[in-house]
Amino acid sequence: MNTWDVAVTLTNFDWSVFNSIHEQELVYFTFSRHASSGHTVALELLLQRCNEVQLWVMTEVLMCPTLCNRVQLIKKFIKIAAHCKAQRNLNSFFAIVMGLNTAAVSRLSQTWEKVPGKFKKLFLELEMLTDPSLNHKAYRDAFKKTKTPKIPFLPLLLKDITFIHEGNKTFLDNLVNFEKLVSRSSMTEGVEHVSAPSVSSTVDSL
Repeated sequence: MNTWDVAVTLTNFDWSVFNSIHEQELVYFTFSRHASSGHTVALELLLQRCNEVQLWVMTEVLMCPTLCNRVQLIKKFIKIAAHCKAQRNLNSFFAIVMGLNTAAVSRLSQTWEKVPGKFKKLFLELEMLTDPSLNHKAYRDAFKKTKTPKIPFLPLLLKDITFIHEGNKTFLDNLVNFEKLVSRSSMTEGVEHVSAPSVSSTVDSL
């Protein structure tokens, strides 16, 4: 299976789960993370998938028996990450980049030295989108410019919703804080009514 097909498989799975997430799941998850009572099954599945992809990338690289094989595998994962970005699947894109950036993989200095320059350059460009500085400004700016439909990096979306919920009072002077409710609604409304497109219709230029 080539790298494009692997990215397609990842994206199709993520779309199937993302389409089944209702915006109410984001609210349930934010209010009661430890007692979802089955209300956040799809959301938790996609979060778990993100962690699994990250672990998969790290494990596959570390299990390679030879330096040559590791170099080839890292090249493939960089290409898969780029394809996921092109298919507007930012969830798997982030997971792959984070898997390559784990301490255990990034310490493989001899392996990275053998990675061709063009792949290092591409990976550096991809890394820039995952840069957490300035509250993930690089990612947020790029995501705004990315046309829909698109799959966001779910952990960051949940972090934003949690910040709105915990950082603002629901009532101010015995009155409902509508600004908080509007902010929370604007963060969750993008999940509702997302229809799964074919991969061919979700391709962006890198």
